[in-house]
Amino acid sequence: KIVTLGLTHWEESNSVKSRNRRIGLSMTGIAQFLNKFGYNNLKIWCEKGYKYIKNYDKSLSKRFCVNESIKITSIKPSGTVSLLGGATPGLHFPHSRFYIRRVRVSNKSELLQSLLESGFEVEPDKMQPDSTMVVSFPIDQGEGIKTIKDVNIWEQISLAAFMQNYWADYQVSCTVSFSKKNETNQLQSVLDQKL
Repeated sequence: KIVTLGLTHWEESNSVKSRNRRIGLSMTGIAQFLNKFGYNNLKIWCEKGYKYIKNYDKSLSKRFCVNESIKITSIKPSGTVSLLGGATPGLHFPHSRFYIRRVRVSNKSELLQSLLESGFEVEPDKMQPDSTMVVSFPIDQGEGIKTIKDVNIWEQISLAAFMQNYWADYQVSCTVSFSKKNETNQLQSVLDQKL
C-alpha cells in the first residue's frame, strides 16, 4: 500500500495508481499446503485471510488519507522468491518430489566457503568459469506431495478457479501442463469452461 504513495515520472500512471491503489498480495506454496491441510482448510485460510487483508487495507487507507485498493489479492507465478523459501511457486505443482536446484554465484561471494563447508556441490560455471560458480542444492518437496505427473488438466484448472473464487480479486497466474497423448482432445473443453 505504501508503494502506491510514491510518484513516478508519468503523470498518467500517477493518476491511475492514485485512483486504484492496487496491491496484489499473493500466495505461494499452495501445492504443499494442499498436501498437508487439504482444500477445506485452504478455503478457510483464504476467506479469513482475504477478510483480514481487506480490513487492514481499509485501516491503512484511512491512516494515509487515500482510496481503498480496488484490488488487493492475486496469485503470481512467483518462481525464485518461492523457491528460495522452499515453497512451490504460486499454485503450480512441482515437476518432481526430489530434484537438484542449481544456483549461479560469483566466485568472489563470501557465501561460497560456507556452502563448501556445509557439503554442497560447488563447481565452475561452464559459460563463465573464471567468474562464476554453480552450487547444487538437493530439494525435497515433501512426502506425499502431488507432482505435475499426478494431476490432470482438470485438476489444475479447477485449482486456479478455486483460488480465483476464494482468494484472488485480481488475477490468478496459472500455467497448465497436460499430456499431449491423453489430454490434447480436452483442450477446447477446458478453454470453453466458465468456472
